[in-house]
Amino acid sequence: MMKIMLINPPDAKMIQGAIPKELGSDRMGKYPPLGLLYVASSVKRHLPDIDIHIVDAIADGLSAKQVENKISIFNPDVVGISAYTFTLIDALDAAHRVKQNLPNATVVLGGFHPSIYREESLKCSNDIDIAVAGEAEETFPELLLRLKKKESLKGLCGISYRDEQGNIHVNDETPLVQDLNLLPFPDRSLVNYKKHVCILGSTNLTTNILSSRGCPFQCKYCYVNVRKYRLRSIDNVMEEILECMNLGIHEFFFMDDLFNLTKKRVIDFSDQIIKRGINIQWNFRGRVDQIDDEVLEKARKAGCTRIHYGVESGVPEVLDRIGKGTNLIMVRQALELTKKHDIDASSNIMIGLPGESPARTEQTIRFALDLPTDYLQAAVFMPYPETPLYKEGLDSGLLPRDYWREFALKPKEDFEPLIWSEFYTKEQLFDKLREFYRRFYLRPKFLRHYLRNMTSWHGLRMMFKNGLTLIMLVLKARSHKDDR
Repeated sequence: MMKIMLINPPDAKMIQGAIPKELGSDRMGKYPPLGLLYVASSVKRHLPDIDIHIVDAIADGLSAKQVENKISIFNPDVVGISAYTFTLIDALDAAHRVKQNLPNATVVLGGFHPSIYREESLKCSNDIDIAVAGEAEETFPELLLRLKKKESLKGLCGISYRDEQGNIHVNDETPLVQDLNLLPFPDRSLVNYKKHVCILGSTNLTTNILSSRGCPFQCKYCYVNVRKYRLRSIDNVMEEILECMNLGIHEFFFMDDLFNLTKKRVIDFSDQIIKRGINIQWNFRGRVDQIDDEVLEKARKAGCTRIHYGVESGVPEVLDRIGKGTNLIMVRQALELTKKHDIDASSNIMIGLPGESPARTEQTIRFALDLPTDYLQAAVFMPYPETPLYKEGLDSGLLPRDYWREFALKPKEDFEPLIWSEFYTKEQLFDKLREFYRRFYLRPKFLRHYLRNMTSWHGLRMMFKNGLTLIMLVLKARSHKDDR
């Protein structure tokens, strides 16, 4: 029997991202590796005679050595490793440990990183045999079938590989699943799903869910490289929710890049929840321009407890520059309506965007502090690869070279992404971000809201964890002042 291991690697060597290190990579909780779970479910459907095992190092808190031990014990024929560009070092470390212990095993790299850097993913390490681009639910089972039959990989959509002579073959196609309803649900029983939790959640057990894929909008900063927007049917989503409820999961976070493309989508979903009498809590990420009283009234009645809005900036000129397609009036109206219907609002904001002077950063901070928002998720803007703003930075010379591709070819642990250094140094911008967090979360208004909504031991634990994070932020800021 062919044995397959899929690995969500540790993040111990994750490169510095858009938030201060003291906030932690798991600051919002620990979630299921949906990509791997979808792939595993597809393999089980198409190739039921294959033994498949998932290692979720993040949720299980596994070290690289512990992952290596699991690899040795399971002794897989094929190992698939999920990789974002920020976690590439850890993914390559896992690949190296596979080859050290099982030199004849086939190592496959999948996820966001090889979807952008196909050839580089093979050139950067001899431990990687195959790179999978795009959505792999249909291509990965076919890949395994060809490996099992020892057939050529030539022409397999989205598959780039190194042949026996060491030559690299790159396939530029990016496979997309056309009908999401045909996919089997991600099999959460393959991982320790009871460890999945959101720090803003009401319970100590939650899960992510996807009702759509892609995003049709053209925000210039966004790393989402799939513009074709595809929807699952409401009935299909409901079936997955019911399956999760049988596992004891009653809280859901819709991780769609855009859950509320239209008002009707949210209303139809809410109506189904109400009609079926399902008692769950759920929240989603969405835009401010598809929100009104009807949407929020239905959503609240159906159990929606929180909406994460992409606010991005409090400066109209900056919003126009990044192609957001919204304005400050829309933002304020959406958040005011959300609070009116007793739904928590969370605002996602970036600082250091193109054209943002220190005065404009302060304008954004003051705007956020004045909004009726309950939570803040702020980050430093970093130009991501293959985005319009990254290309603009390279063309203008503000970004001196294609450093993301350099990193993809020669990954180094000390790599640091560049910021949009039009007005700030990197240290100045991260200090401003820490200040932003302190000014928001140390307000009496927020503390009152947080304490009022803390009704469980889970909430108490999360309050303690978040309190430690704020203390670290304050101490970090004071340390910087002392150094100067």
